[in-house]
Amino acid sequence: MKRYSMLGFLSVCLLVTGLAFAAQRGGRWELLGRQEVDFRRDHDRIDVGRHEGRFKQLQIRVQGGSVEMNKMVVTFDNNEKFSPQLRHRFEEGSDSHVIDLPGNRRGIKSIDFDYRSMKRREGKGTVAVYGR
Repeated sequence: MKRYSMLGFLSVCLLVTGLAFAAQRGGRWELLGRQEVDFRRDHDRIDVGRHEGRFKQLQIRVQGGSVEMNKMVVTFDNNEKFSPQLRHRFEEGSDSHVIDLPGNRRGIKSIDFDYRSMKRREGKGTVAVYGR
């Protein structure tokens, strides 16, 4: 009986350790900022700053209306820039794929966008950027 109890206890410990490791690797998505997008060609910047933390991945989520994304530029704390290939039309309620940032976890100074809302009857789109 003690043998089964010990095996059960070890199994639970391994399961909890595995779940904790998986949560640490994936992490939670943290909102870095959001902007409402105009109907004409628009350029906006989301200032992130050091207090937000360090990130390895980004994701864009669009709400309120369709958005045509022409360009996105991420500026890191050391002023290095990264421009993922994002020329894409996002429908209302859609997300981008997960964008892997180069290097290790990094502080982000700002994120610049060139984009526009698509359909007036849907309303202006809002772009939200999440990091983990």
